[in-house]
Amino acid sequence: MLGIPHPRTKFFYARHHGDILQEFPFPFVAKIPRCSARGRGVFLIRHARDLARYLNVTSVAYIQEYLPHERDLRVILINYDPVLAYWRERTSDNFRTNLYQGGTIRFKGIPQEGIEVGKKAALSCRWDDVGMDLIFSNGNWYVIEANMKYGRKGLKMKNMDLKQLIRKKLLSGELLAPPATLTK
Repeated sequence: MLGIPHPRTKFFYARHHGDILQEFPFPFVAKIPRCSARGRGVFLIRHARDLARYLNVTSVAYIQEYLPHERDLRVILINYDPVLAYWRERTSDNFRTNLYQGGTIRFKGIPQEGIEVGKKAALSCRWDDVGMDLIFSNGNWYVIEANMKYGRKGLKMKNMDLKQLIRKKLLSGELLAPPATLTK
């Protein structure tokens, strides 16, 4: 609705589970709608057996188009300001880039275009403290997830303290008013 580029995503309630394969070709991503933090509850569905196993653990199917990628870009924004961005690279045996799933952090070669897509999405959604996950696939940037409770490992690796960042913004007055683009 807000024009944010994202993989095609659809929810299917139990009585419509039979429609999933009419809408999404294999492979596709399936998520548990709640409690999927750290990559748990996120599955790559390659065939009917995978889908059946997934549907046995949830009545609401959260299905997303699979966009092949080797890494995703995590952009952490505080008061809509990007304070850190880094690549999360997957292992060869896992499609997920989450650190808890074996992914690794890389700080080199961070594209400004990806940061801007994350910032625009955060502004559009009015998420002022968020970890945006984006991928670059088929020549385009896509927002694949927004995390209000995001991991702190990247911040720690850069010796950044989230509480101190927020405190600094509070003391400077930055957190008192939204950016001008939100008030237009």
